[in-house]
Amino acid sequence: MSKPDWKELQSQFAAAHASTGIKLKDWCEQQGLVYDTARRYIKKSAQNNAQKKTAQRIAQNPDKAAPEQGKGRRKAVKNCAIPDPERSPFCAELSDKEKLFVSYYLECRNKYEAYRKAGYTGGDRNARILYRKPAVARAINQGIEQLSEQAILNAQDILRHWHEIAIADPGEISQMRRVCCRYCWGFDNRYQWIDEEEYDKAAAKAAKDSKPPPDQSGGFGFVANDDPNPDCPKCAGEGIEDVFLADTRDLVGPARRLIAGVKKTKFGIEVMTRDQDAALKNLAAFHNLASSEQERELRLLEIERVRLSNEKIKAEIDNLRNGANGSEQIIIHNSLKPPGAE
Repeated sequence: MSKPDWKELQSQFAAAHASTGIKLKDWCEQQGLVYDTARRYIKKSAQNNAQKKTAQRIAQNPDKAAPEQGKGRRKAVKNCAIPDPERSPFCAELSDKEKLFVSYYLECRNKYEAYRKAGYTGGDRNARILYRKPAVARAINQGIEQLSEQAILNAQDILRHWHEIAIADPGEISQMRRVCCRYCWGFDNRYQWIDEEEYDKAAAKAAKDSKPPPDQSGGFGFVANDDPNPDCPKCAGEGIEDVFLADTRDLVGPARRLIAGVKKTKFGIEVMTRDQDAALKNLAAFHNLASSEQERELRLLEIERVRLSNEKIKAEIDNLRNGANGSEQIIIHNSLKPPGAE
């Protein structure tokens, strides 16, 4: 049986997916292909590439992405407008739906939620494209700047900030992951290449160094962030470690509050975060938990003082009983005489 031409099959699937929206698993069943094998060679990017131009057109002219929502949407624009008309983020180059998107984003700070509320029907990818459109990004930044100038933090706002920092999950910012090694998903657990281009470069380098060409029997389609194969003989199913840093532009909620910045150093990328322990202490102090803790410590000290005092008294009694103080005797009043005593 000849080896499948995965490059050609990938092109065929991309065309079928673009025209009918068929899923890879269903398409493999129609073609008589093994899905578990095909998914390693037919990448997700093949599904997205067919829609790339359409998504870009939607981002450039989002009015065509969904029907207009009528007067109710226009009323929402008025309700969400920024007070300063001279510095309004709703600049002339934005469409009505883009203005709605900006208004809802300034309200909820979630691009996907704002995208849906504005009446768009595209997927999350289209929401990201619209969010990063230069004109929309400028309007959002202007709106955030104006809101910051007008904001006056009260006690409730400060508490909310501390609370978000305290409960934020650092795993949303950075992760230590175990991903597959090169041998996990290759044929017969042999070295798997990303694509033919990577193999050709390795073969050219081997030829230049007068070495035999590298083995390609493991096939192509390596996905670096795939899960480890539990039956892999090379890594024993443990995979290899991989450090992942999230796109900070997509962080929302407590994770957004936790991050303080990112900078490049000679040792790599450094992610700076706010002090979660300090935020917890501030919350504890506000809710009088700190004074309760102080009282508890005072009670423990009092218990320890009593214990030491009792030990001292007991030691003095033991010394008296053992005659440690010379001729001093212990006189017990009103005691019964022992048997045989006069």
